[in-house]
Amino acid sequence: MASEFYVVHHHFKPNMAGPWWEKVGALLGDVIAFEENVKLQMDSGFFNHSFMPTSQTGPIYCVWEAKDGKTEADLQEFIDGPDGVNFGLSAMNNNIMKLDLELTGGQTPYERKF
Repeated sequence: MASEFYVVHHHFKPNMAGPWWEKVGALLGDVIAFEENVKLQMDSGFFNHSFMPTSQTGPIYCVWEAKDGKTEADLQEFIDGPDGVNFGLSAMNNNIMKLDLELTGGQTPYERKF
């Protein structure tokens, strides 16, 4: 088995975009905190390959990779949990869509991290 890739559609709950961007802005502006967050994600078995906001109020799209053995339910639990993209705020609804790599001849959208 190999790692799996997912597209995640994140959309803000009412009045949560501002508080979320404040928290994320602080994280993106702190190199050490950002690196620690990436390590936490990888230690949990996940890696965010791309962060694609369409506007400050969303939606946001991301491509996530899940380590071999991690399920879609594991990713959903991680993303929705305190270490995921909500950063403890419960600011977003996160819809996960698994990519069918059989349709791409096994090509992945990014080089595997796991």
